[in-house]
Amino acid sequence: MSSEKSSQLVYSTVASTWRWMWPDILMRIIPMALVPLGYIAIFHLPLSFLGLTLTNVPLHLLIGLLVGIGMAAFAATYRMFIVGRWFRKPTAADQCIQTSFYLFINGPVEELFFRGFMLAAIAQWTHSLFLGWLISTAVYTLYHRLGKWNWRSVGGVGLAGLVFSLVYLFLPGPHSLLAVTIVHGFTTSGFLSWGDEVLYQRWKRHQAEAA
Repeated sequence: MSSEKSSQLVYSTVASTWRWMWPDILMRIIPMALVPLGYIAIFHLPLSFLGLTLTNVPLHLLIGLLVGIGMAAFAATYRMFIVGRWFRKPTAADQCIQTSFYLFINGPVEELFFRGFMLAAIAQWTHSLFLGWLISTAVYTLYHRLGKWNWRSVGGVGLAGLVFSLVYLFLPGPHSLLAVTIVHGFTTSGFLSWGDEVLYQRWKRHQAEAA
């Protein structure tokens, strides 16, 4: 890994990303997508139970983009100053692959599972939206430890999870995953993908100053 104190640049490429991405899709993404769909099929529930509905689309797009951009900046900053300044410089193609994964696969599936399914199912069985929010947010935060994330990173996930829940629960109308999915995708990209580019640019500037 590169860092501010290192003069050696380490790259992230499509090949290196694909080595971790395809097992992640098979072992995490696909099961997390199938469980909510299986739940509503078993209990004969509508797709809207999972937040799979489009209501007030312009508002959701606007909030998703505004909050998402802010959260991406927060995530990159949190990573730089709280988590650590190590990074791998993504190639242009790798940046596209990672960004597409976080925006269009990882973000939607995690929101489908944690906000759309878990929050709704717990609230349904306990008759308490508060318990649905509390348990789903706690599980979302702590499950990142399964990926061996350190506690500083998990703390950032917890803060992000609070924002995701607020966006999902407090927009007017029936709950929809549209806005929160956008926010989630931007946040994860800011932390895991765009953050690498931010740290690289900072490293590049420091190397130029040192020379």
